[in-house]
Amino acid sequence: MKTLPSADLDLLSINTIRTLSMDAVQKANAGHPGAPMGLAALGYTIWQNYLNFNPENPLWPNRDRFVLSNGHASMLLYSLLFLAGVKSENGPAVSLEDIKNFRQLNSKTPGHPEYGITVGVETTTGPLGQGYGNSVGMAIAQKWLATRYNKPGFEIFNHHVYAIGGDGCMMEGVSSEAASLAGHLKLNNLCWFYDNNHISIDGNTSITFTEDVGARFKAYGWNVLHVFDANNLVEINAAIDTFLKTQSGPTLVVVDSHIGYGSPRQDKSSAHGEPLGEENIKITKKFYGWPEDEKFLVPAGVRENFAEHFGRRGQKLNSEWNELFTRYEKEFPVLASEIDLLEKRELPKGWDKDLPTFNTDAKGLASRDSSGQVLNGIAKNISWLIGGSADLNASTKTNLKFEGAGDFEPDNYGGRNFHFGIREHAMGAVTNGMTLSKVRSYGSTFLNFIDYQKPPVRLAAMMEIPNIFIYTHDSIGLG
Repeated sequence: MKTLPSADLDLLSINTIRTLSMDAVQKANAGHPGAPMGLAALGYTIWQNYLNFNPENPLWPNRDRFVLSNGHASMLLYSLLFLAGVKSENGPAVSLEDIKNFRQLNSKTPGHPEYGITVGVETTTGPLGQGYGNSVGMAIAQKWLATRYNKPGFEIFNHHVYAIGGDGCMMEGVSSEAASLAGHLKLNNLCWFYDNNHISIDGNTSITFTEDVGARFKAYGWNVLHVFDANNLVEINAAIDTFLKTQSGPTLVVVDSHIGYGSPRQDKSSAHGEPLGEENIKITKKFYGWPEDEKFLVPAGVRENFAEHFGRRGQKLNSEWNELFTRYEKEFPVLASEIDLLEKRELPKGWDKDLPTFNTDAKGLASRDSSGQVLNGIAKNISWLIGGSADLNASTKTNLKFEGAGDFEPDNYGGRNFHFGIREHAMGAVTNGMTLSKVRSYGSTFLNFIDYQKPPVRLAAMMEIPNIFIYTHDSIGLG
């Protein structure tokens, strides 16, 4: 392990993320180096100073969630998982060898992060905007879990959700739908970072995207902050501190960055989706004060730096949570048992005791009516089965009608009926995020509208998660 002449461990760690990303993309001869280079300081600051996550126990239920919505920047996430020492059952979640095998067949470091392949990846991202939508679902799940299970002196669920996305995520309609819903629900546990680098594949975003994103989010009810220099750690820390103090609703942090920072391709579309080239990498490493011919260099002190702050904080908080939950189990054994079941994705005893039976009837019964009765019968006995529709509960018959079900709204985060509005695309992405947080969620609409929802349906299938998609009105004569 080489020692570099730098007393600034923060900068040394940030440049390690950048150079690992450049080297991995170059070795694969494919990938996206520019975004990880521009966002390295932001990713580093979130993880090192704020993200409550135990690298020894990456499935700790109360961990903060980190979502990379612009999944093409995957080397940012893989570098963080490696440097932070996140572990899986079979060793490191991501090793240096895994980084060297970036984008190779059967590697743990595919071109875009994939849930279930790489420990520490909270959701599969790639289709732009989906991760933002998932993060809203994760924030909703935290609010619901906290309302049902937290008791005085027992704050079992109090985590936050951080998501990074770029110009492409902001252009996609799903992020607008999800942001509108999050603003309505006043999800103050949710923080989005917008990588405002002004570059798309076809050139500067000025050719297509000239709106005031911050103004749009203010209209949604978000608190909007601005970091004018993505390399300014003081600005980044101040923004996150403000988010953590904000109670009124979700927070958007607009981060002005430079794609391909420090390279000859800085601020050019050519920095986005192709290797920089060996000569450009040497020039960039020289700019960073890095050995020009060293590949995959991890200087002495960098991993220790993560262990000292990120690792120690996460282990301490997880240990304190375990002690709290042990006392919680004694005070609230029924609720503790529910948490254990939902985390394991298991069903409680007697979950089917209220299932209705249907007698033969010449008149017949609409399948949406029988489905609604079955849904209600099951939901009575699985308290974490929650969901709703895209403004069609009366037609899809998915409303939970038994006593105490209630509506999930800003003044009632314990409600089990969700009103997603006419936002089929976001509903799918949001319920995926809820499911990834281990509640059993469902969303319903007409089968005619599935075309508006196909991306999250596809991703749910790829992730093999038990999200429930309910469709009615499937006649070819409709619509």
